[in-house]
Amino acid sequence: MNELQKLLERKATLINEMRAMNESAKDRAFSDEEKKSYSEKEAELRSVVAKIEAEERKSTLDGFTNEPPAPAADNPGKTDGTEEKKAFFKMEKRSGDVFLSVGTSDTPGGAAALAPEEFLHEILKEVEKEAILYSRVRKLPVSGAGSLGVPYEKTDATAAEWTNEIPATEIGYDKAWEFGKRSLSPIDLVKQILITKKILAASAFPIDTLAKDKIVEKLTSAFENGIINGSGTNQPLGVFTASTDGIPASRDVETGASAISADDLINMKMSLRPEYRSKAVWVMSTEVLKDVMKLKATDGRYLWQPAIALGEPATILGLPVIESEYAPTAKTAGSYVAVLGDFSHYWFAYWKGLDVTVLNEKYAGTNQIGFLGHTLADGQPTLPAAFARLKIKSA
Repeated sequence: MNELQKLLERKATLINEMRAMNESAKDRAFSDEEKKSYSEKEAELRSVVAKIEAEERKSTLDGFTNEPPAPAADNPGKTDGTEEKKAFFKMEKRSGDVFLSVGTSDTPGGAAALAPEEFLHEILKEVEKEAILYSRVRKLPVSGAGSLGVPYEKTDATAAEWTNEIPATEIGYDKAWEFGKRSLSPIDLVKQILITKKILAASAFPIDTLAKDKIVEKLTSAFENGIINGSGTNQPLGVFTASTDGIPASRDVETGASAISADDLINMKMSLRPEYRSKAVWVMSTEVLKDVMKLKATDGRYLWQPAIALGEPATILGLPVIESEYAPTAKTAGSYVAVLGDFSHYWFAYWKGLDVTVLNEKYAGTNQIGFLGHTLADGQPTLPAAFARLKIKSA
């Protein structure tokens, strides 16, 4: 047990003892002996609280250093990721004020600096874990190209034909099969967060953890929202957006009435070919899912089934369901309410990794430190046949 834990336990013990003394004498005055005992406990409690505050201040600065990291023994002049990150996030105190300095320079401060690579990798790993749809799409790193041409099937090919021999004349080409081409272009995705120096000074968590968690939260929101609702103009093209460049209206399945029925979901599922259906997932909002969870098959069983194991998704008609806060919630006539699709046929291209710049001086006047995250990315569905979209019947 560390010193802080011991102090916290002693604080709790003293408070309980003092409460018990007050309770036992609630209808009378303390005796001289009780007054002495209570005063001693009160004095000890104040002392313990002061020690706890000192330990918490000390723990706030644990993991930070004012010294550049020592070079790795096997590679002089090069540091490992952990030491680089510690050197990047340095806490200093000047004239009674807490200051976050960045970089490995001996001179604290500086207008801005880029976060170390390990810190950025941690953010992207967390985004991959938290952004459920983003973790399912196909990711394409792009270098040196202004845009990425994306071929897609506008119409499917006809079936191959069996023949007893190759004809003497040239084999005719399939006139039904047609490809189109779209372009994924680098679009800026930026997010700036501000953290007050007061929080940095008082928090028991390292600054890199605070910054990372907030940037992960905002990037996750942007990625998921773009994949679901993006308009395709200066943002990704989302699966709920009807477009000939993504999922056209021909992939819509309209409900038979003004409310979703079991038959509607069955029709939607069966509109996908088996090869796409086997890897498909449902995407819908909580509001829509509440209605779907009440639907039953003809044998009385619910279409929605809970997860069979911890960490596994619930299912609808045997396929995983993703409940997203970004999916449409309106259930009015003509509105989209659900998508079913194989998201490996959604391409997400990025032209650079994530940069996080610490803005140390820019917000000094408001006693804050800024963190600016930036990347270049774009995305869109590339195979309409791999998706189906449920639409409430028009009035």
